[in-house]
Amino acid sequence: MVYRVLSRSNALKEVQEEYVVNSRYTVLAKEALKNNIKLKKLDLTSIIAIERQALFGCTAMKNANFAKANLIGKEAFANCSNLKEAVFSPCLRQVGEAAFLKCKRLQKAVFPENKNCKVMSRQVFAECRNLSTVLLPEKLEEIKEEAFYKCDSLETLVLPETLRRIESKGFYQCGFKELALPKGLEYIGDSAFLKCKKLEYVCIPSSVTTIEKWAFHGCDRLKILEIHHDPEYVGDWITNKNCTIRCYKGSSMEAYARKHEIQVEYL
Repeated sequence: MVYRVLSRSNALKEVQEEYVVNSRYTVLAKEALKNNIKLKKLDLTSIIAIERQALFGCTAMKNANFAKANLIGKEAFANCSNLKEAVFSPCLRQVGEAAFLKCKRLQKAVFPENKNCKVMSRQVFAECRNLSTVLLPEKLEEIKEEAFYKCDSLETLVLPETLRRIESKGFYQCGFKELALPKGLEYIGDSAFLKCKKLEYVCIPSSVTTIEKWAFHGCDRLKILEIHHDPEYVGDWITNKNCTIRCYKGSSMEAYARKHEIQVEYL
């Protein structure tokens, strides 16, 4: 396939408030439309790769059709403060670090029928404070650091059974009211769910081998942290003192709770 790149110089000559990229282009170049404040609506139907910061700071843009892109670069849509929806291609393989950072009006991010994207990159949706609807890729394996950092409006989320790792602050200060961790999950990172202040109940699946420090700390409404096994490693203060750890009598989790002066309830 011949890749035809829409460069910044050409893009700036063509761009209008409502801009349909010419079908001869297949790649939107690095910084092609960066900080373009007049662009309101964008059609990228022909584009299969959106490079680094290609649309960074397009603050007036409300709608963008990029549903055929299989690669989205670092900070590609960061600071697009009026963008409301992100619908990804089933062929998407990678969304770069901080790709949608601080898209403060973004409400919806869906990966329909996507089986190719295995990682949610670092800070990919960080500080998208109106993000309430997320449909994750079907084969997702890892959620990187601060991927959904301060997504306050994210109250429910279905995590795929393929998910193995949630890294540090992956869901820091999200709005979860309920949380179902998948049965294949192995690793819960440092402060992964720190300050999820609406969360009331969590059950840790038996597949989890590591729970790092402060994983559920600062979740002020968390009443029960239920765990039916003894992970290989549990860091300090995974929850507040006002939470109850529900576990088996005589387990290392009971000893952990006693050490940290956390209430215990037996299974």
